[in-house]
Amino acid sequence: MGLGVTRNDLVSALGWLVEAGVDTLVGDAARTWLEPVAAVPVRADPPAMLRVQAQPAMPAASLAIGVDSLPALIAAITNYRSGALVDDGVAASGVMLVGDAPTGDDIAAGRLFAGANGQLLDNMLASIGRDRGSAYLTNISYWPDGAPAAAFLERQLQLARPRAILALGGVATAALCGAGAGINRMRGRWQVARIGGDEIPVLPTFHPAYLLRQPQHKALAWADLCAFRALADA
Repeated sequence: MGLGVTRNDLVSALGWLVEAGVDTLVGDAARTWLEPVAAVPVRADPPAMLRVQAQPAMPAASLAIGVDSLPALIAAITNYRSGALVDDGVAASGVMLVGDAPTGDDIAAGRLFAGANGQLLDNMLASIGRDRGSAYLTNISYWPDGAPAAAFLERQLQLARPRAILALGGVATAALCGAGAGINRMRGRWQVARIGGDEIPVLPTFHPAYLLRQPQHKALAWADLCAFRALADA
């Protein structure tokens, strides 16, 4: 490997980074997350991922806008993407959890948040006195080319009209609130999803999959859940 660096040295260094909570590589050189970063220009229009992407030929975009009920929207999504897993729980609960795309466990089980991720999420919900019967679980739908289908998510929010949203992970947070500073900085800090003329409070927290890899951060997630419960149950 050169320069006297052995495989064990690299494995030890990687292990230290994992224990320190590093979950994303953004450059070739290490830097502290407390270091000031350049300000992100603020746009006056809605977050890019909640605007219909520049895909006018996609019939699903206009179809999503035209439906007038959640069952019809879910049917539209599953018809557009065969086998898609879209939602679970009860939309009328007023409490919505948004994650990323389904995992292999989800697809195998035919439900969102299955396997170890789902078991941990169920425990998280139970810790604030809820379960899948008193919450609405969904995830981000994608076009066949992998781009987020913004029209579906936006229409789903309009139809479900949740009082509060728990965003599970950085992808869901960005989709709901626009580009941010990363989940480690945004977790525990209330954000806003602007849907039409409505503003819905959004609390970012860690995704269950991340907590399974970084169990030392469960204490932070518990603090987020307590803050979320205080508003959702108000």
